Amino acid sequence: MPKMVGISLVKSLRGLPSYSGTPILILTTESSDQMKQAGRAAGATGWLVKPFDPAKLVEVIGKVIR
Repeated sequence: MPKMVGISLVKSLRGLPSYSGTPILILTTESSDQMKQAGRAAGATGWLVKPFDPAKLVEVIGKVIR
């Protein structure tokens, strides 16, 4: 994203009442525990590292929309 990283986007969205309960899944190449914690702290619902198996994506989406 040109002017914002994903975690900043999540923080911005979580600050809007209309997105407070919307599941947000981060799809990224980042796999460090530090980055995952930063995503959770920002309000991300889930984290999936690329490349990913399409079946895993469907599984994770199923978990975050419950």
